[in-house]
Amino acid sequence: MSRFMRELKDRVAKGQKKIVLPETASVRVLQSAERVKAEGFAQPLLIGKPSDIIERASRYQIDLEEVEVVNPGTHPMVEKFIQYYVRRMASKKMSYDRARDILLSNPVYFGACLVAFDLADGMVAGAKTSSAEVLRAALQIIGPRKNARTISSSFIIVTDMMQFGNDGVFVAGDGDVVPVPTAEQLADIACNCVERAKNTLHIEQPKVALLSYSTMGSAMGEAADRVRQAVQILSDREVGFLFDGEMEADVALIPHYARQCAPRSPVAGQADVLIFPDLSTGNICCKMLEQIAGASILGPLLQGLTKPVMDLSRVSTVDTITDIIAVCCSDAMENSG
Repeated sequence: MSRFMRELKDRVAKGQKKIVLPETASVRVLQSAERVKAEGFAQPLLIGKPSDIIERASRYQIDLEEVEVVNPGTHPMVEKFIQYYVRRMASKKMSYDRARDILLSNPVYFGACLVAFDLADGMVAGAKTSSAEVLRAALQIIGPRKNARTISSSFIIVTDMMQFGNDGVFVAGDGDVVPVPTAEQLADIACNCVERAKNTLHIEQPKVALLSYSTMGSAMGEAADRVRQAVQILSDREVGFLFDGEMEADVALIPHYARQCAPRSPVAGQADVLIFPDLSTGNICCKMLEQIAGASILGPLLQGLTKPVMDLSRVSTVDTITDIIAVCCSDAMENSG
């Protein structure tokens, strides 16, 4: 376990937040619930028929004796959840029967209701559910935070290369939500990722690099232009954190290249928050770092919602799911003030 994750789990253990894990058909999710309970930093909440969960846990020798299980079919709040969902979807003219069918058949939506009604503090899903479906449930039932400009996602990248980032740890985004961000959206994503860096990593002064194939005008093109425009937007907003761009990744990370290519930049060579120019770049980069370089990639971590929801890769390991639950707890503690 990395020092960052050890410190994060110690910190969130004081809050004992209740985190919904709706995908109980996944053995990895059940194993993660067992791990969280054993490590003692949160209270996992499983959704499903207790008999089915007990049978599956027994088959794989998973100890869930002290883990809470909620059965949607018998939950005392189910009628209120249905009525609430119908109201939320009034513009789509969703019927009562349709809302009931979704909530009783899709545990991710039911889990989102538990969070929306303060019966849980956050939700982690995506082990068996697409990112689009997790985001849809979060937006339809929990909704965006007031004044949120752009819903986005970030990854926490944990490496053993202490000379880079914040002792080897970075925040990077977006790699899950906004396919091709506008300049305004890139600026919003940068602000969201800075919030993640401050709240989860406790970086007092994040250093944000807006990445491109170009460094400070060295190449032309529409994609590089968007990044340059995003830098100007951040400057116009007077955001209060250090940022610069556009720049290539090596210039953002390595002091020697920074001195050569961006000598006047306040963040080049020392960036700990990396903003990708589009979703494809971010997603590919993070997965390559994980598979080739052995980095631990936590996310996608949704940003801009009223209450915390974390997405998972469908190949997330038990270790990764457990660590993302800790990040969800951290967000929940920030939410509760």
